[in-house]
Amino acid sequence: MDQLQANLYKLLVELDEICKRNDVTYYLAGGTALGAIRGGGFLPWDDDIDLYITRENWNKLVKVMETQTPENRVFVCVENDDIYCNPVGRYVDKETTVMMKSQLLCGKACGQLIEFFVMDPMPLGEDAKWNHRKLVKVYTELLSPYFVVNRNILHENTEFDFDLYNKYYKKSLIFGKKKVLNELLEKITSTTTENSDCYCMRWGTRTLMYGIDLLGEPRMEKFEDAMFPVPAKQEEVARIAYGDSWMYVPEGSGKVVHNLDKDLMTPFQQYVDLYKPLLNETKLMRNYKKNKRIRAKALYKKNEFKYNFACSRAKIAAKHIVESDYDINVLRELLKNKDFAQLQKHLSYFYSVQFNPDIKVDNILVPVSDEYIYIAVMNHVLQGAYYKVNSIMSARKNINKPLTDELQEADRIMQFCKQLSIAIYDKKDIQLVENILQENTQYSHMIPDYARGELWVMCQKANTNADYEKLLKEAKDRVALFVDDGEIMRYEAYALYMLDKKDESKEKYIDAIQRTRNGFVWKEVNDLFGIDAYDVIDNQEDDDENEDVEDTKNDD
Repeated sequence: MDQLQANLYKLLVELDEICKRNDVTYYLAGGTALGAIRGGGFLPWDDDIDLYITRENWNKLVKVMETQTPENRVFVCVENDDIYCNPVGRYVDKETTVMMKSQLLCGKACGQLIEFFVMDPMPLGEDAKWNHRKLVKVYTELLSPYFVVNRNILHENTEFDFDLYNKYYKKSLIFGKKKVLNELLEKITSTTTENSDCYCMRWGTRTLMYGIDLLGEPRMEKFEDAMFPVPAKQEEVARIAYGDSWMYVPEGSGKVVHNLDKDLMTPFQQYVDLYKPLLNETKLMRNYKKNKRIRAKALYKKNEFKYNFACSRAKIAAKHIVESDYDINVLRELLKNKDFAQLQKHLSYFYSVQFNPDIKVDNILVPVSDEYIYIAVMNHVLQGAYYKVNSIMSARKNINKPLTDELQEADRIMQFCKQLSIAIYDKKDIQLVENILQENTQYSHMIPDYARGELWVMCQKANTNADYEKLLKEAKDRVALFVDDGEIMRYEAYALYMLDKKDESKEKYIDAIQRTRNGFVWKEVNDLFGIDAYDVIDNQEDDDENEDVEDTKNDD
């Protein structure tokens, strides 16, 4: 932990004590929960703490904090502060400063903080759920005067109904904003747990749904120096929130870091006292609201333009690819030979456009041939990374055109990989994994995921030296088949460790963590040898950069 995280951890410990003392149930959430199950503590880049809490427990906590908030802390939420216009409540450290522009008027919210994401039961039925999510989005949009909340609107089937928002906005001008917000909140919170099968919560610009059983009775997980509650089925929660790659540590741009001004040595009130006298709060709030309406009105036109621009970019990219004189037979041969490095060079332009956020978010496909798409998809699938091309297959399915036999087979393989991933990571069900493997033996020497599944089962069942000797042999065989697969190497390393060949195991683990970003492999090597995978990867990247420099010098 760095100093920032140490301060956050202190907040969590004292908040946990308050909740225990008052029988308030909460759960670690978001990156905090992910850090707990994947590494036993903070994600290295994490700069806040997120918690889930049901509406019932939230209402109880709001009441408790009226009298039990420590002197050096602030508990701020829409229930106790009219200027604070965020559905996410905060437990704030008065002795530090963490500022964002949208909270300048509410000086209470300007310290290091823990955030609460409130979970509300949703009504039964797909239509009712859809309408519920619309109301949640309208509520958060109407609540915030500072910026447009629902700015990432999809071109089609948006849950944010601008006409519905306008209806409630005009209503607020007549009856008052507070009255209309309370009306919306009453509708959002009217469903009881007994009449629901899932919770809904707002996370940034997204509304997420979790089955009630996923939260369930909290289970305890180690987070830094103590045990804290996470959802009963946190792994399934993580898959919903982060997708099929939730067990992998993201590279640079995939890490979520907040754009905040921080000063951990100065109480935020000192800053507030300096800037607040300089503000005309009435005029500033009026300008916020005016700017918000202008931006909200322009939103659909803006997103329509973004969509059309993204479609044009996809078409231009396809034209460029076709005109580049690529030979589909050459690409097929590279795929057959598993020459992934060369394939990546040939396909890099396609990937760069296809994975562009503006193209990806609207499920747009770069219109190349189905043969080309098949090769682009299988390039990642055969490397054990089906999750990287989920969006490509989704975009292709979105087109009103039957899948070719090849693409149908690619889709079946991807579904197999996903089922296997769920069985291993979410369910941890040995029998289920064995059943999935038995039903898909045709992929046994083709897909690294199959080998990972086989070795996982063997590892779970192993309890004697003979078992670990067998695991070692099978792992070596699979490493020879799927060269450079760090997740498979991990089983070879673990077998060596259990056979008391610690030095060999350590070397193999270091090889493994340089070839996979699987967070559980990284955690395992840290637990066994105290090796921080982040340090190994950083050193590796530094070495690579130095090699690049040397190559440049040689070229000169």
